[in-house]
Amino acid sequence: MALLLTEDQIMLADSAREFLDAEAPPSRFRSMRDAGKVYDADLWSRLVELGWPSIPFAEDAGGLGMGLAEAAIVIEAMGYRLVAAPMVSAVGASVLDPSFGAQTGRVLGIAWREHARDRDPARVATVADGGRITGRKLGVLDGTTAEAFVVSARVGDEIGLFRVKASDANVIPLSRIDHRDAADVVFDGAAGVRLDGGLDLLRRGVEAMDVANAAEWLGGMCGAFDRTKAYLHERRQFGVPIGSFQALQHRAVDLFIQIELCRSAVMQAAREPTTAWVDLARIKCSETYLAVAKEAVQMHGGIGMTDECDIGFFTKRAMVAAFG
Repeated sequence: MALLLTEDQIMLADSAREFLDAEAPPSRFRSMRDAGKVYDADLWSRLVELGWPSIPFAEDAGGLGMGLAEAAIVIEAMGYRLVAAPMVSAVGASVLDPSFGAQTGRVLGIAWREHARDRDPARVATVADGGRITGRKLGVLDGTTAEAFVVSARVGDEIGLFRVKASDANVIPLSRIDHRDAADVVFDGAAGVRLDGGLDLLRRGVEAMDVANAAEWLGGMCGAFDRTKAYLHERRQFGVPIGSFQALQHRAVDLFIQIELCRSAVMQAAREPTTAWVDLARIKCSETYLAVAKEAVQMHGGIGMTDECDIGFFTKRAMVAAFG
């Protein structure tokens, strides 16, 4: 399989970049951070009008029927600009609960993880007894803005999936260094509606979100890299741009190669989301994002450590990607 975008995918990528360049500059993220907001409701409504949340949904589920590869394209563009909108959760919803309405902009949190350092979806202590859910889920993305959650819970010897209203759960907001919407969610006898599917479907949903996250991290590392290249051209030392120094050129080339390897991994995982390809994309992108961000701070020099420099936003997002 050739790792190249089709003409339609190139058009989608171009339109996503043009729209977000106009509507989501770094100053927008900064103003949200300063206001203590983790969710850009106005921008999300615009993305819904463009049909972005419906991209990964099948046509018979009210979606555009484009697929995970196309969703990854727009999510990459969002990661490049640190857009605070629940697109990754929409990808999870397209697999686990397509009837909820996430394709129309409703936010559905995917609550599956119970161990901070264990990503096995089969490790479930949450239980469902008579349709009542009891347990605790950690780090639920878009947790504070979700209208409902898909929750994995044990039903006897099986693992089932349940939809629980956010109003029936105790949502504990997390203060993340990257200013991303996330929460721990506690269920204490909350009423749940059982959904079709079990552990196998949950794994597929988690892997789809892993691909979406990897695409966002790819966009983030590209955003950090491009900003660093621009700085290397504008910052002058000894009467010349510092980008003319061979040592910095070599370091930049090394980063470029690693970013392109990440791009290939994400494209392959989005087109063929097997466990092996998904894990490769997730691990490679999380490690490379952090490496790119660290180098970006170094190449910016002292200003890279200040809050006024946007590169710090990418560094914080990369740290969460690598260690979260």
